[in-house]
Amino acid sequence: MIGPTTREKVSVILPTYNEKENIGPLIDEITKTLDNREFEIIVVDDDSPDGTWNIVEEKAKNDDRVLLLRRIGIKGLTSALNDGIDRATGGIIVWMDCDFQMPPEKIAELLAAVDIGYDVAVGSRFIEGGGDARNDKSLDQPRIVYIHRFLSRLICALTSLVFRMNFKDWTSGFIAIRKTIFKNIRLSGDYGEYFIYLIHYAIRTGYKVIEIPYVVMPRLRGSSKTSASYLGMFSKGLKYLYAVLELALFNNYRKLMRPESV
Repeated sequence: MIGPTTREKVSVILPTYNEKENIGPLIDEITKTLDNREFEIIVVDDDSPDGTWNIVEEKAKNDDRVLLLRRIGIKGLTSALNDGIDRATGGIIVWMDCDFQMPPEKIAELLAAVDIGYDVAVGSRFIEGGGDARNDKSLDQPRIVYIHRFLSRLICALTSLVFRMNFKDWTSGFIAIRKTIFKNIRLSGDYGEYFIYLIHYAIRTGYKVIEIPYVVMPRLRGSSKTSASYLGMFSKGLKYLYAVLELALFNNYRKLMRPESV
């Protein structure tokens, strides 16, 4: 039974690398979406050569709800999210990509689910109502982009089958989640496989998890980092499959545990 509505402070974590063209408008859209509740936006930037962090610094001067964590000599999506989670002061944490493929207005729906008692709300491409607006052939995208999408759907379907779980979007990366879940764990993995470990852990340990449909939009500006080469796509796919097999065979979360919790 889902409990009563609550409205905790929200910490939105935005990991960035070369998102100069998108980060300002994204912060503005998130601010409009969340302006009826207490929130903060934490931009974790890996010292972007294009000066993304400069844009965030200017935003922060005029809005103390915008925070910049500029990391020099450190790179990686998972470590950026972990640093953002450690910095967050909200009871609910949200993270998403910064290219507008994940519509910022959907954050409100994810938060509504957590407000009424869910522990984890995931933006899902693969349930009814979800989809991918980039499938329009008129967008003239490289073949690798379509292959990447097909493999993403295939891996998610395989993961659901192996785990025997009624969960669809194992590589979403669009989420609202209670911060208390991270009291004893940290995200683990090189790239998208961190999400597989996290969702498997949340479901297996009894947290209330729900998928909220959303439609992936075409990237607003700039170029994608997730399907830059066939070799990179193949490498990420192997890591996803390794995560699935590891969890299926050993059901062990030791690599997620914070050192003080082991």
